[in-house]
Order: sequence, then C-alpha cells, then structure tokens
Amino acid sequence: MKVYERTENGTTTHVSIREAMAEVNEAMMGRLSRERSVRRMSSGRTQHHIEYADGRDVRMTLVDAPAPVETDSKGRKIVTVKGKRYIVGALLPARPRTPGAKSWIPEAYLSYWSERNGETFGATRHASGSDKPGTVGRAIWDAVNR
Repeated sequence: MKVYERTENGTTTHVSIREAMAEVNEAMMGRLSRERSVRRMSSGRTQHHIEYADGRDVRMTLVDAPAPVETDSKGRKIVTVKGKRYIVGALLPARPRTPGAKSWIPEAYLSYWSERNGETFGATRHASGSDKPGTVGRAIWDAVNR
C-alpha cells in the first residue's frame, strides 16, 4: 500500500493518496489558487512541492505505507517490509561530537537483520531517519518510530 510522506516546514507525517491529491488539486485549481495563496508549485507523478504565500513549504513524496511492528515469542520486534521479515534491534540515540573521541554517532539509528525460521540471518544493516524514502531501511525506521 502506498501513502504520501508530507513534510511541512520540516515536520513529516503520512497522509493518504486521497488527502494528498485533495491538497494538490486545491492549490492548483481551487480556492487557494484563485486567492493567490500559492506562491509557487511543482507537481509530478510521485512528488509535489507547494510554496504557500503565508510561508509554509510543503513537499509530498509517494512512499510505501509504514509496516506494522509485531513482537515474537522471544520479545524481539519484527517488521515485514516488501514481503520480507526483519528483526529490529534497539534504537541507538545520536551523540554530540566530543573533541578527541574515537567514535561519534551523528544521528539516531537502529540495526536490523533478515529473519528466517525465527532466527537472524544475513548481514546486520542500519536504518535512520535520513535514509531515502522507499528503501527497506527507511520503511523499518518509519514503522518503529511511528
């Protein structure tokens, strides 16, 4: 299932396709366009950008809907993305940069692994909020941080 990721002045939410298209149509052909409330607009098949005269900046991108999170018998979080199950580790917070430190975590992230027959399988991967929309990592991040 697809939804639009709507970012208004840095705040991101998920909206249905119907809600996103209603906003785009209103900005393009409705009352807002007649009242000159829209300063600039660009619209494509999967992305839309609306700059309102009141200073709001809205970007909408078509993405996969956030996956539901389940818990297995061992208490681990399981997320199913694009037909594949992943075991998700704990969220590791970002740390401020400390002069002289040997390591630095610039943003929060979580680790995930493929799951087969209830066991971990394959390489450890990482997901964060800056992952590209539509990727497995971003879908896992969105599911866990809803």
